[in-house]
Amino acid sequence: MSTKTVAFFGATGDSAGFALAAALEAGYHCSALARTPAKLSASMTAKGVSQETQDRYLTITQGDIRNSEAVERTLVINGAVVDTVISGVGATAIKFVFSLYPMVLADETICRDAMTNILAALRTVTAGSAAKKPLLIPVSTTGIPAPGKPRDIPVLWIPFYKWLLHSPHVDKEVMDSLVRQEVRKPESERAIRASVTVRPSFFAGSTKGWQSLRIGTDDEPARGYFTERQDVGEWMFEKLIKGEPERQWVNGGVHLTH
Repeated sequence: MSTKTVAFFGATGDSAGFALAAALEAGYHCSALARTPAKLSASMTAKGVSQETQDRYLTITQGDIRNSEAVERTLVINGAVVDTVISGVGATAIKFVFSLYPMVLADETICRDAMTNILAALRTVTAGSAAKKPLLIPVSTTGIPAPGKPRDIPVLWIPFYKWLLHSPHVDKEVMDSLVRQEVRKPESERAIRASVTVRPSFFAGSTKGWQSLRIGTDDEPARGYFTERQDVGEWMFEKLIKGEPERQWVNGGVHLTH
């Protein structure tokens, strides 16, 4: 059993969900926000986490990411602010419209709203506390490199990303900028101690094992076409929860692809 604690947002989605499953199996005390707790519990069961393990190590707060009180409750376990916060929040519902960018999200601001609320809630729960602030791990995407950083997708992927994925990438890009703004603040003013933004390539295919992932940074991205949710989630557990993030990933991005 580990003494490290982890809060999860968007864990019903599978990359953060696989990280949560791995953390529970390893004996980490975790909290998670879910609109439908039974759905999250069923997802953990499907990933091989027994009900006994869930009852022992997982606290689920029912609520919405835009509900500040629910977010604040999720960030605290046994009266203490968690050590690590993982956000895999993203919109799954899409609609197609007749426009230059035909695929749009049903909720076009979910990622930026989630990050805004998480950071605000962290300021509230860490106010006046001498405890170490948490590490923030948002799951973003490739195709939207930070300003001044090199292209992180293959050339053949550019039309697909810029045209079909324009709407979700706009939302993720705003989310990323919120995180960058936070870590640029003086340490005493931050809501977090540091961040590591996870940038997986397009999710497709079957698991190959987290060890098979190629790893890059914002300055030297690992360009690839596809990766897989389980591999990314289990890599996040092994390298960012169980282990300490490498220096070159901190307050920047880590790129994952097969």
